[in-house]
Amino acid sequence: MFKISLNKITSLARNLWPLNPQSRKFQLFWIKRVALAGVLLLVIANLFSPARHDEIKLKVGATSPRDIQAPFDFQLVKDPALLQAQQDSAASQVLAIVYRNPEFDRKLYSDVELFLINLSNLRQEDEYLSTKLATIQSWKLNLSRGTADLLLTVPGLYSFQQGLKDMAHSLLEPGVLPLSDGQAKMLGPEVVLRQGQDLQRVPTSRLFTMESLPLLIKAKSQAAFPNSEPMAKVLAEVATKLLMPNLTVDTSEVGSARARARESVSKYTGQVSKGEKIVAAYQKVDQTTAQKLHSLQLKLDEITTVSRRSGWNYVLTLLSRLLALGFFLGILTFYLINFRPEVFRNFHSLLILATIILLSVLSGWLVLSRPDFPPYLLPAALGPMLTSLMFDIPLGAVMAVTASLLFGVVTELSLPITVVALASGSVASFLVKGLRSRFQFIITSFFAITLASGLAIAAMEYLKLSPFQQIQRSLLMAPASAFLSIVLTLLLLPVLEAVFNTTTDYSLLEMADPDQPLLKRLSIEATGTFQHSLLVGNLAEVGAKAIGANSLQARIMGYYHDIGKLAKPDYFIENQGGAANRHDSLAPKMSFLVVASHVKEGMELAKKHRLPQVIKDAIVQHHGTTLAKYFYHKANLSSEGKLLEGDFRYPGPKPQSKEIGLVMLADVVEASVRSLKDRDPKRVRRMVKATIADKANELELDESNLTLHDLHLAGEAFLPVLLALFHPRIEYPGAKNGPEQKNNHPQG
Repeated sequence: MFKISLNKITSLARNLWPLNPQSRKFQLFWIKRVALAGVLLLVIANLFSPARHDEIKLKVGATSPRDIQAPFDFQLVKDPALLQAQQDSAASQVLAIVYRNPEFDRKLYSDVELFLINLSNLRQEDEYLSTKLATIQSWKLNLSRGTADLLLTVPGLYSFQQGLKDMAHSLLEPGVLPLSDGQAKMLGPEVVLRQGQDLQRVPTSRLFTMESLPLLIKAKSQAAFPNSEPMAKVLAEVATKLLMPNLTVDTSEVGSARARARESVSKYTGQVSKGEKIVAAYQKVDQTTAQKLHSLQLKLDEITTVSRRSGWNYVLTLLSRLLALGFFLGILTFYLINFRPEVFRNFHSLLILATIILLSVLSGWLVLSRPDFPPYLLPAALGPMLTSLMFDIPLGAVMAVTASLLFGVVTELSLPITVVALASGSVASFLVKGLRSRFQFIITSFFAITLASGLAIAAMEYLKLSPFQQIQRSLLMAPASAFLSIVLTLLLLPVLEAVFNTTTDYSLLEMADPDQPLLKRLSIEATGTFQHSLLVGNLAEVGAKAIGANSLQARIMGYYHDIGKLAKPDYFIENQGGAANRHDSLAPKMSFLVVASHVKEGMELAKKHRLPQVIKDAIVQHHGTTLAKYFYHKANLSSEGKLLEGDFRYPGPKPQSKEIGLVMLADVVEASVRSLKDRDPKRVRRMVKATIADKANELELDESNLTLHDLHLAGEAFLPVLLALFHPRIEYPGAKNGPEQKNNHPQG
């Protein structure tokens, strides 16, 4: 039995986690994506937890950013200060009962009389003083020796006797409480004094306390013997030993009774009906409105607490919220799987998208969770703008739809928020990609987002039949939201680029500056390569525009693709300037190694100057695995044995993107056309087509996603640039000194 169970467990484990590497890789692929989506959903659901109720936490004098209506009937809670005053009044009506026991009073008086009788008899006995002192000690009053001596030897005892009796009567008759002064004060201004069946209301101030009893005894003793301090001390000590509290009170019973009186005071002062408008948008909150909002918040908190304690209700609420969020997030997932599989397969790209969604939702939470912020201030264009900048416009547009629906869910299906977010996000996603400067980005995006969100806000407020003043105030949020979205985009974009090691067009724009260190060096140390790189960049740019690729990225790749030639600029023909060719003295194999080393040297410079990864990829991939035919054929002519083509091929890899593929084509097309002696337009066209066809036939572009149609469009785009650059020269009159002077003529 145990063996069979163990086999079943083992079989189940193998099915869940197969040993086959391919199956395990497939499972890991989906586990990572499901885990990423799950974490994202949990964070969003937690940020916008319905238990927060932050939108109704408005204080007196604050302006409500939106209409707030009662979602259900609820009772209006009294103002805390008023409720406290009423409860205090109810508690003060509960009087403490103080008990007096006549038998205990008689005992205390009897103890005083008995002490005085015994003392009088002892003074009359004919005994030694020491014997009398021992007798006093046997009374167990613990009187001091000095007091006992004075009581036995003082000439007259009448004043002492009368003083002790008067003190006992003056203290015990009103009554002494077994409490401290603070405890007695808590009983209230009045108490009920009960003696047997008799009840009498007396002021608490008329009663003495155990704490004040020693002070009262001392004061009365000094009054009884104003001229004899020793006798005053004797009287005070004896009274302290004989007198004690003669009243009793049950403080716990009093506290319970007063607590019941407080609880009997109603906490409510009225009721708010479902659908009643508590406060209108942009209306100042007064004391009554603030109390209604406070009552609503307490009721919502109570409902949330009950829901959580009920277990399944809370779980179902959370699951329904996650399901709604997941459904709309699934729109983006569906788009990626079916239309952008290259993004979905790249977990790094998914992390970027998840981060953008999280940042967009977090910025929305910072606005929507503040009761003093109008909801239209939501920076809804942030996510679509970041997505368009880091990916492309279609994905940015899908992000706009996804983000607007997510905001709709977390705002309890608020149609105005959803519509405004969709309008501003869609416009932002379509605008940012074609802009070529930060200033242009700021100005164009600001006005476009303001216009789109302003129209959406006006439409929503009009449909809500809002007053004209409220519509005006709401429209002021359109430029504020646009400004906030743009500022957050400019702040977060460099952070995302640094964290995820990616590059956007705005970072590439800075690299196009000729004063960049590498471009500056190239223009001075390798002038021919610099001019070649500029032309390659221009060709790649027009080719990218023709096929819909990233033209800016293609141009910057072209500028930097040959920076490795800075290591040995004289070994490249474009930098020799008519001087002797250094390769004439080198073996073909060595010449190839020197030429091919510019790829490795370029990567070293790129790492040193921290160039973006896309530029590094262009440096490594722009030659692919091309065969250096010139050196290979030259080596074949000088070698007796057969050479391996692999020894004369660049190490690769092949171009992995359309932009790098265009850089490769621009590089070889520029070189091949420049090599033509007769640059007739027809010859140039044939050369361009033949060069592109050679690269396609050599399978160098197979991994770049360039189609045959793309290659045709790129070739057609190259031609105008090449023909304009290598156009025929005009020979000026009088300049007929030979064909060699033709190159000195200015271009026409």
